[in-house]
Amino acid sequence: MSNDTNNIREQRDRFLAFSFAASDLLLEVDTDGYIVFAIGASKALSGIDSETLIGSPWLDIFSKKRRIKLIAMKKRARDGKRSNPLHVQMHEDIATEQDAIVSAIKMPDNDHFYVTVSFVSDVMQRLAEASEQIEEEKLNKDNFVKHANAAIEKAKEQGKDLDLTLFDLGEQTESIKEKLGVEQWGQFSESITDILESFSVDGKTASQISEGRYSLLHDESVTSESIQEQIAELSRETELGEEELNLTTKTVDTDAGALNEKEASRALFYTLNEFEKKGADLSVQTLQSGFKSFLADNAQKIQEFKSIIQNLNFMMHFQPIVDLQTYNLKHFEMLARFANGGNTQEWILFGEDIGMAAEFDFAVCEVAINYIRYNASNNNMSFAMNISGQSIQNEEFFNKLLGKLEDKDNLHKRLIFEITESNAIKELEQVNEYVTELQKRGFKVCLDDFGAGSASFQYLHQLHVDYLKIDGLYTQRILESKRDYVMIKNLVQMCKDLDVGIVAERVENEEEAAALRELGIDYGQGYFFSKPTKKPEYIPPKIPEKV
Repeated sequence: MSNDTNNIREQRDRFLAFSFAASDLLLEVDTDGYIVFAIGASKALSGIDSETLIGSPWLDIFSKKRRIKLIAMKKRARDGKRSNPLHVQMHEDIATEQDAIVSAIKMPDNDHFYVTVSFVSDVMQRLAEASEQIEEEKLNKDNFVKHANAAIEKAKEQGKDLDLTLFDLGEQTESIKEKLGVEQWGQFSESITDILESFSVDGKTASQISEGRYSLLHDESVTSESIQEQIAELSRETELGEEELNLTTKTVDTDAGALNEKEASRALFYTLNEFEKKGADLSVQTLQSGFKSFLADNAQKIQEFKSIIQNLNFMMHFQPIVDLQTYNLKHFEMLARFANGGNTQEWILFGEDIGMAAEFDFAVCEVAINYIRYNASNNNMSFAMNISGQSIQNEEFFNKLLGKLEDKDNLHKRLIFEITESNAIKELEQVNEYVTELQKRGFKVCLDDFGAGSASFQYLHQLHVDYLKIDGLYTQRILESKRDYVMIKNLVQMCKDLDVGIVAERVENEEEAAALRELGIDYGQGYFFSKPTKKPEYIPPKIPEKV
């Protein structure tokens, strides 16, 4: 026997060993969906031996419950890209209806589909669950906008343009749902999203917007006709059979260079909301026209917001921030409350959407400074006020703020600035210069919402703040999540090394306060100490006696 033959056999045996280390049954499936090769634990998994499997449709060995997802897995296959693991059941004829994990890949220069089937293990089960979690996130409009925005910004940097195509099943949605049933409809709808995702610009920018309506961000070279054909094939291979799929489309030019990131985000939300209401009949042609439509639709609200700013039509409420060791007051946070009773956070986010956050923050600054000078001049209380991430990046705002802070006796000892992260901070180096300038003048600066949104260790690394405020979500989970407890514990140690004080938000009971105290967190804020009140008043709760 030649050395070449031996080497080929060694290579074959090696690859088989690797394959069976990762799975239990290997299948090769041709373009028509028939098995042309099978090896492994076929009998144990499918009830049929490997030789008998050859020549049979690959879907027949699986339960009908997940076949639509398996069809979509094959439809969306792209050369060299392994599919996410899918939890399935084998065919119902097997008494136990054996659970299994399926993964697959399509190789370059080969139209066949290579499938691995494995008995369920803890590791594979977790991988499949993680994959299904990702699937669920595709149905989230917010996630789509986030990924789409990032892709549009990247395309803008590269001088490229992208298209947003919207797909609408229209009135056919209800008849398809009725024919497939609730469970199969759910799989069919998710599978359409799977196929769309395979055409997306980054593998993430596809989503279900509402029942029967889907969105896709893609390169201009991708045609809606090629996508529709894939979805039509999916339909034909399901219980819908030859029923014609009437999928109407609407393509919107992202016009990447025309809008900044925030405007593009608002235009995306507006367009998707209109699509959710009107389907493919919406009139938006480009994201720029979508943004203009948003402004037109919100003209009255914009005018109302301007009036609030001009007339200072809001008041300040006060919530104490407390030393967790002694429960003594450290300072009060000033929180804007609108006279019309509107939701404060919604108004603030709206102000950011229309580019008026800086104007609102400057109005808040005026009210806060006037309160300290004229209403609290006879005491030594300190107060914190919020500045949004959008405003702190605005040079004009910052220069006006410095002018406002000039010649105010001892104001630096009584006013703390909290940078909130409702709007992502991109110009970190510039913002750190502003933070440093405030600190030179004696003001303390706090980074709010740490751990939420885009606030991250990158912020802490690049912004040399005096305090850091942990988002209340982590405080609420500290007693039941070991992961969150350990993360906060490590954060506390890092902040102590950096000489950064820590405030925990949303402290609601003594048990949470005690856990935070034990971790070494400096300060707490929340309903356990006091709700926001119209006057800066604080009565400390009693610290339980140590046993």
